[in-house]
Amino acid sequence: MLDDTQLEPIPAHFGGALDRLLATVPALTGAVLSRSDGFEVLSRTRAEVPVSRLSALSSSMVALSQAALREVGMHGGGGSVLVEGQDGKLLLLEVPLRGQPMVLAAIGGPDLITGTLLWAARDCVRQLIQP
Repeated sequence: MLDDTQLEPIPAHFGGALDRLLATVPALTGAVLSRSDGFEVLSRTRAEVPVSRLSALSSSMVALSQAALREVGMHGGGGSVLVEGQDGKLLLLEVPLRGQPMVLAAIGGPDLITGTLLWAARDCVRQLIQP
């Protein structure tokens, strides 16, 4: 989704990267790509997902995790946040694009294997950065 505050069109390979993520991990219910300021860029979902709210929340959670890591002396990009609950998992990954950092949110059910989710989501981030 393109909003009024985004100046450049969405690169064509972004949609393909999200499509491949959902194809690779059938247990995913959705993937959302957001700007670091909380605006949605693009999403692919198999179920109803509050995409706009998730976008805003994702960027805030990643920023909070970065601040927490800095406080304990850990620096560097490429971080992730995993939120796991009884009904599923939410993985947030930094997408360090030059000029406009983004966040990838991947949402899955309780049967989703965490290692599979991490591997596939990190691969998606690589595809977003290097088409």
